[in-house]
Order: sequence, then structure tokens, then C-alpha cells
Amino acid sequence: MIKLFAIDMDGTLLNTNHEINPSSKEAINQLNASGIKTVLTSGRLMSSIKFAIEELGEDNPMVANNGALIMANADKILGQHPLEDSHIKELVKFCEEHKFIYHFYDEDTFYSNRLDEERLEHLKINNDYGLNYQCNISITENPYKDLKQRGKPAYKILIGCLNSHAYGEEKAVKIIKEAFEDKLYVTSSGPGAIEIMEPHVNKWEGVKELSDFLGIKLDEIAAIGDSYNDLPMVENAKIGFAMGNANDTVKSVADYVVADNNGNGIKEAAEIILNFNKENPSV
Repeated sequence: MIKLFAIDMDGTLLNTNHEINPSSKEAINQLNASGIKTVLTSGRLMSSIKFAIEELGEDNPMVANNGALIMANADKILGQHPLEDSHIKELVKFCEEHKFIYHFYDEDTFYSNRLDEERLEHLKINNDYGLNYQCNISITENPYKDLKQRGKPAYKILIGCLNSHAYGEEKAVKIIKEAFEDKLYVTSSGPGAIEIMEPHVNKWEGVKELSDFLGIKLDEIAAIGDSYNDLPMVENAKIGFAMGNANDTVKSVADYVVADNNGNGIKEAAEIILNFNKENPSV
């Protein structure tokens, strides 16, 4: 029986306009009503995930920054695995030496040394007054210094805009992986970007930590996603789903491929889970 459903956000829950389809919201509410805990698992920072949780109307657990921050609900931190200070300094120095565009997150703030509104597009709020992003934004000459002055940890660093870098994306990715893949967890949530966390940090490890807290067994977990940072949870879950827009690698490890994020992929997955539970009731 499935008791927890881990759901990626970008490319999965959110359509190409960064919105939640009505059919997805209805399906998630149906799962929660049936006793299945739905958990948003994203590379996004926590404050951004909270916006989606509020829209869904469920104060459910969340896994942010690819598993680096786990929340029991909107207010209670269950676990956190930030980047070590020495790793942050090394990563920032590396990015600046190679002129890579980068940013990193604490739980509610985006830090960078360069303002690029395109990188913030997915965090915009459609309102006509007040803060118009789902997080605080700190653009300074020395983002690391700003982070330390605030007394905050950084959970993840993203190196982006690689498709427009002078090296070219293929060479840039190769250089980054050669520098860090042997000591940190290096992944990607989409083209042109590399995301780096501590070596033991990924979405599946975050979901496992949460499931242990909730008293849910690993064979009672389903997961759905579309990109490389979703691979660990899609591959290891009892039922793994790939979105129709997922890359081929994610599709190859999934048990089911459902419709894309502009269609009814979440609804299809929810129906499969509910049918599975009817056929495999808890004993």
C-alpha cells in the first residue's frame, strides 16, 4: 500500500507557465483525503515550495533544495544538511575563476553576485503591490560574506546559464563535474544548469528521512519527476513515475510514464496509486 507520494515541482507539478493545473490540484487533494501523504520535493528553496503548498491548501511535509532541507510542515524543520562552509567558499571561488553565473540559497533567500531576471522568472508572484518574488533576493559583490553576516547556511549552489557560457555547455559541465563530482553530489534539474549539494544529499535521502519520521516504510512510497535530480527517488520508490516530458534516463527507470506537465500526468499517477491501494490494502 502506498502511503506517501513524493512529487517534484518544476516540469512535474508545475506546467510550463509555472502554474498548478486544476486537475493536479484535484488529484493531490483526493490523495490526501484518502490518507496518502503528498510531499513536494524540489530543488527550489523552502519559501518557494510553501507558495505551492498554500495553493494546494495542505500543510504537508516538504523536501527542499534537493533534499538538503526537510520540513515536517510549514513551520517545523525536521532535518537540514547544508553545504559545509569550506565547500561554499571553494565553489564560489571556482565559479568566479571560470566566470560561471551562480547562486545559492538559504531557506528563504536567493544570493548571487549578478542580477539576471531570467533566472528569477520561475519565482515571480503575480501581484500588484509588495514583494513580487517568492523569496528574498540578495545581489551583492560578495554573496558569501552576506550569507555569513546573516548567520545563515547555504543548502545548495546552482551554476547556471551554461548554454551561453564561453566554454559551451558540454565543456562547462565536464569542467564542473571533474572538479566536484568526487566529493559532492552533482546533479541537474534541467538544461544549462548544474546543482551541487553535500555528497549524501539528494531527494530520495530527504524522502527517506521524512518517511522514517512519519513511520512510513520505504516500500510504501511512490515518486514522480522529470529530470536528473529526480532519478534517485523515481528509481528507488515502490512505484516510480516519469512525466511525459521527462528525459529518457528518468523514463528508463520509471515503472510508469504518464502525461506531460501541461496535461494530466499527476492525475494519471494518482489514479494508478489509488487503484494499487485497492488491490494491495494495508494488512
